[in-house]
Formats: sequence, C-alpha cells, structure tokens
Amino acid sequence: MTLAQVLQQTAPVSLLARKAKRLGLGTRDTQIGLAVARGCRHYHSPSANATVDPGHDSLTNEELAILLISGSQEYNLTAIRCAAQTMRASDVRPQRLAFLAIKEKSERPLRHIAYARLEHDASGRPFWQAVLDRLGQAGPRLESDLPHWSRFVSMPGYQRGEPSPPTWLTPRR
Repeated sequence: MTLAQVLQQTAPVSLLARKAKRLGLGTRDTQIGLAVARGCRHYHSPSANATVDPGHDSLTNEELAILLISGSQEYNLTAIRCAAQTMRASDVRPQRLAFLAIKEKSERPLRHIAYARLEHDASGRPFWQAVLDRLGQAGPRLESDLPHWSRFVSMPGYQRGEPSPPTWLTPRR
C-alpha cells in the first residue's frame, strides 16, 4: 500500500522515484539506508545491507527527504521519520524542500512534519515557518496515519533527577 492510498489521495507519478530507481535506490530499504548513510544513524539496523551513496550531486538531501514522504512510495513509518530527520541536514533549504513537495504532491506529510516542529521545536521555527509559507495556506490537520511529533525526537527522560527535554533528531556525520 502506498502513502497516498493510506492518506486517501491519488497516487502521483513520481519523477524522484524514477530518478532513485536509476540510481539503484528503488526500494524503501535502500532509501532508508541512504538516509542512514547520510547521518540518520538513529534508524540504523545491524541486519540491513549498507547502501552506497551516489553523492549529493546525484540526489540532494532535499530530494531524498521528499522521496521518503512521496505518496507514490510504499507506506513506511520509518521512512517518514527518516525524512523528518533528513530535512534538517545543514544543506537543506526550506524553499527547495517546499518546491519539491509541491512538485511531488507531498505537501500533506511535509506540512504534518513542519507543524509538529513549529509547535514543539523553538530553535527550528524560522526554518519550518519558511517551509509553511512556501506551501501556501492550509491549517494543521490531524494526520492519524503519520507519526506523532514525539516520534521525531529523542526523549532521554530523567537524567540526574532532572527531566531532560526532548531533542529533535538531526543528521549527524
């Protein structure tokens, strides 16, 4: 089942999916593997095969993030979580991210992630507001089939008797 089917949308024909397939990244496992190779270590699986990175010139982090939330792709919550983390790579531009989401008909998942981070991540507000400004007018909506905001963070809990705040996951080299 595709993400578009789960969200009850028409599945788009994805040019990014075609590009990924040409690069040897045609499956969800290889796409998630590439995100892990690019710093989303939180989702590393010891049993997964290493994915060869074709390079940022061949597939940018913006393209990878939108590919991971593309409606044409298999519904996979880990892919959506990897996308949210990849979106905060240092080379990702909010305008380009929103442009690609519109082009790939992935506005709903991107808007879901952006509203979650806008509400719960004070340090990332300017980035996410820029994304939402580019996506156009639409209020937040309950997306019960997409991950809760708490799935985009690391929650250390109590440390030395004090509660530690959640830390938004970002790619780490």
